[in-house]
Amino acid sequence: MKRTVLATALLTLAAGAGSAEIKVNAVGFLPQSHKLAVIPQAPGANRFEVVDADGKVVLDGALSAASRWAPSGETVRVADFSALTQAGAYRVRVGSLLSAPFTVARDGYRVLGDAALKAFYFNRSALALTPEYAGAWARPAGHPDDKVLVHASAASKARPQGTVIASPKGWYDAGDYNKYVVNSGIATYTLLAALEHFPDVFKRDIGIPESGNGVPDILDEALWNLDWLLTMQDPADGGVYHKLTNLRFDGIVMPHAASTTPRYVVAKSTAAALDFAATMATASRVLAPYDAKWPGLSQRMLAAAQAAWRWAEAHPNVVFKNPKDVVTGEYGDAQLADEFAWAAAELFIATGQGTYAQAFMRRDAALTTPAWDNVAALGWMSLAHHRDRLKPGIDRALIERRIDALATQLAAKADAGYRVPLASNDIVWGSNAVILNQGMMLLQAYRINGTPAYLQAAQSSLDYVLGRNATGYTFVTGFGARPVMHPHHRPSMADGVAAPVPGWLAGGPNPGQQDARDCPPYPSKLPALSYLDHACSYAANEVAINWNAPLVYVTAALSALTPHAMTDTATVSLAALLREEQQLQFDRFDDATARAVGAQLVARAEREHKTVTIQVTRGDAVLFKQAMPGASPDHADWIRRKNNLVGRTGHSSFYTHNEVRQSGGDHDALPGLDMRDYAAHGGAFPVIVRGQGVVGTVTVSGLPGPDDHALVVAALKDYLTPPSP
Repeated sequence: MKRTVLATALLTLAAGAGSAEIKVNAVGFLPQSHKLAVIPQAPGANRFEVVDADGKVVLDGALSAASRWAPSGETVRVADFSALTQAGAYRVRVGSLLSAPFTVARDGYRVLGDAALKAFYFNRSALALTPEYAGAWARPAGHPDDKVLVHASAASKARPQGTVIASPKGWYDAGDYNKYVVNSGIATYTLLAALEHFPDVFKRDIGIPESGNGVPDILDEALWNLDWLLTMQDPADGGVYHKLTNLRFDGIVMPHAASTTPRYVVAKSTAAALDFAATMATASRVLAPYDAKWPGLSQRMLAAAQAAWRWAEAHPNVVFKNPKDVVTGEYGDAQLADEFAWAAAELFIATGQGTYAQAFMRRDAALTTPAWDNVAALGWMSLAHHRDRLKPGIDRALIERRIDALATQLAAKADAGYRVPLASNDIVWGSNAVILNQGMMLLQAYRINGTPAYLQAAQSSLDYVLGRNATGYTFVTGFGARPVMHPHHRPSMADGVAAPVPGWLAGGPNPGQQDARDCPPYPSKLPALSYLDHACSYAANEVAINWNAPLVYVTAALSALTPHAMTDTATVSLAALLREEQQLQFDRFDDATARAVGAQLVARAEREHKTVTIQVTRGDAVLFKQAMPGASPDHADWIRRKNNLVGRTGHSSFYTHNEVRQSGGDHDALPGLDMRDYAAHGGAFPVIVRGQGVVGTVTVSGLPGPDDHALVVAALKDYLTPPSP
């Protein structure tokens, strides 16, 4: 009883203290990130300071006007310290108030992103986690699932009740030890999309058993679950079992201690079949470049996806309900148009077959923030990524309009209070995943049109879960000054280690408080304050794979998309950039010259392992174009926009970037230019023919702007000044 009272007192104290503190992303920022802190309304407070580790003031500024944020009932002011670009450790100060410390660093999200991804490894079924990779959280293998029973609800002529099948691997879904196809689908897809969209971010190892095998660790991790998903398909008819589960939730024990309980595959469902089809179709294209390593696997996954689609078409309304003897997570979903749309989109991209495009358009699925039970947005996201190579059937302009419309709505919500795209009705079970999925969709729009407000709102989504929220908690275990310490996660609760398993995102505030009878009192009924850092709280403090997946995606996207302009741009000599343009000129520039320059760039990119797209033009004609293996289709639009800028200015896009920044302007908001059509980022270089002027461009996209520029210049020097004999 004393421990409960003390815990309640501490929770209340923490919540009260949090409301009086400066709220800031307590992990950190990239140099060019949008940077905000939220300050409680205090009489007489009009200015803020940023201080370094020595207490020296490095930046000061005026606070915003006060505004009220309905989800927390607070009136707050905002400090915008985006001008802080120098790497280092800092705090925000307003009067006597001081924020948690944070860093500014070019690789500011590397450790966080790696930990968020490695959390999936910590939730692997059927694998012993050894100290070499798991450290203090090493444990024996749990749930081999090599002898799983077919439940009565899943019985068929070929597999009657009680049939024993093997269904190993996979991830535990959340804080419990069961495995669910529906939730695995969106989680696995999001990891695959992160790799497909931002391959360069995932070239480093994160310390899992497969590290160093020549495959990105994120793909190895996804494969652990994909291998399991394949076992959940009935080979006789293509249908997919909804879940693999105990009949009851396990107690608070380690996985190996729970592994003696009988396990079952339970009923097929339309949602499971369609989520499976979408995920396998996605995996088939992401795995296609690895056919030499896993012969036939990509084709097997595509065939499995098509079989699941056929089953779903024949059984369009099989809604899952728990049988009477099963009381684990249900993941029931009676609205299936979004699942049909997602699966159709992925199958269309994978096969090019118009019937799938027609099936997608027939559903006309609304584009909203994705969740496990509303997945249409995932299809729109994939279509947007592949829009440059889609065959007729789905209108590119429609895709772009829909995504931009959603982003406009989300960004508009981030204009008051905590400046995040989160309204009171968004704060539900798994609210932290809601805001990160909002960030993911904002980033799709930013990738399409480069609107700075979308990138800023996405940054705010990440800032929210890292401390710029009404509670002041950093909602990721192992990070920040006030991290989550007691997640509802059985291994973290039962392993005897004081610190929880790192890298997990807690569900976050939830005014539903469905666990209120089992827990200390929540500090508030207000949506944004309805949070407990207590292991009892499955409603606010559980972890889940589908919540961690957008954390992986958003950290990767921000790392890749936030402009990586040099923090000392004032030292970049404009005169030197002009000299480059004067020196790197051609006597003539014909088709053969363009091909030779393109080949020079390809050779250098191969030597330096650069995942880029290369284009050489003369006038409006594209004379050479090549995407290196793994390059994103998104590069094409960046090339278009950078080329337009060269055509407008007659100078390299990197010259214009530095010219604008050194004059105090914003390179992402050039006066008189629509940034959907122009990009002041390095990588486009003018083709200048002596006596004629600018006749074309040589352009690279895929690296930070300075690096894109450097690659083009190096290749042009290689071509124009060959080595002496």
